[in-house]
Amino acid sequence: MGIGAFAFLSIFEFCGLLEYLVRNVFIISKVDSRIILWLPEIISLIAFVILIVWTVNKYNKLIEIDTRKVLIQAIGVFFGIVLLQFLITYLGGDYFIDIYPEEFDLYIDGRKGNYELLGYIALIPILKYVFLGILLLTKNSSQQRV
Repeated sequence: MGIGAFAFLSIFEFCGLLEYLVRNVFIISKVDSRIILWLPEIISLIAFVILIVWTVNKYNKLIEIDTRKVLIQAIGVFFGIVLLQFLITYLGGDYFIDIYPEEFDLYIDGRKGNYELLGYIALIPILKYVFLGILLLTKNSSQQRV
């Protein structure tokens, strides 16, 4: 259970970091604000799905793995990602805004008036949980048939 919890948290945090980085690269590149609103979320969702499927397939057979070792690795990866996320957002956030103020102002101005799009985008993180639930239910039911 601990392996699954830390693996899920690690993947979730990594996808959040990826989304943050993609959004900032798009802002600096002066990509249209509407695209910046939804594309990083979609990229994060795709990365989440790929990583969850890979993780479930890799660690599905607990008999074949050293659970203590994998749990320690999962905890280490989680805290490594959280630390990296903190450093990038803490040190990089102000740095990028100071160097690219015009680009960030354009992005903020472009967000205004896109409330309907923002509402739809708010549903994307829910899709991560829906996908995870479906994956776990289908994996559980296929294991029970064996």
